[in-house]
Amino acid sequence: MKIIHFILWWIFILSIPVLLVSAVVRVEVQFLPFYEYEYEKNNIKQVTGFDDHQLGIITRHLMQYFNGKVESPQLVVEKNDETMRLFHEHEIVHLEDVKEVFQYAFKIHYIAMAYFVFYLLVNILFRKKQKLVYFWKGLRNGSILTILLLVILGIGMFVGFHNLFIQFHYLVFGDPQSSPWILDPRTDHLVMMYPLNFWQDAAIFGAVTIITVSVILAILSWSFSLGYRHSRR
Repeated sequence: MKIIHFILWWIFILSIPVLLVSAVVRVEVQFLPFYEYEYEKNNIKQVTGFDDHQLGIITRHLMQYFNGKVESPQLVVEKNDETMRLFHEHEIVHLEDVKEVFQYAFKIHYIAMAYFVFYLLVNILFRKKQKLVYFWKGLRNGSILTILLLVILGIGMFVGFHNLFIQFHYLVFGDPQSSPWILDPRTDHLVMMYPLNFWQDAAIFGAVTIITVSVILAILSWSFSLGYRHSRR
């Protein structure tokens, strides 16, 4: 029985980084103020020729697409007094791949959250003497592990975000010959709207958010764990 508890505890610890990262990814994908900030910062209106209203429509449509609420990312837009399709075919293919990645991330978030609740209930129902002490210790250790992983990732982003970004695309999307993720900023609206600076800021914002939440959880779990030990004396 002890070995089962030990395995469940370690799975819980390892699930904390997964839970926090997938949660922040899910929030960022749907956080409209971040998009608006980046559009202003990167002069996207001047780059694309779209006004704020058009950019808002496009962004909300892509959010709905990534959440599976619309079937296609394609939109018909007005630009330079002409009606046109927003994305080229190769951009559509890449967006389909991106949607698949986001859908996997959302499913992983559900699984990690379900395990979080499951482990909490296990500790409440079956650990009569020690109650939530292993839950709090696991949450503390998982939060610390998350901080360490994000610090390492942060160093990698600081040293060379561009190379890290390219390697990520090779890892997730494969060879650009088979999955067209190398786009032309002169003609492809997808990369016009979301240049490298956008993704770098998204990564920094996500990392800072995850580390902040992890520090708070580590402090809270340490406090509860310490309070439990004092109450047992």
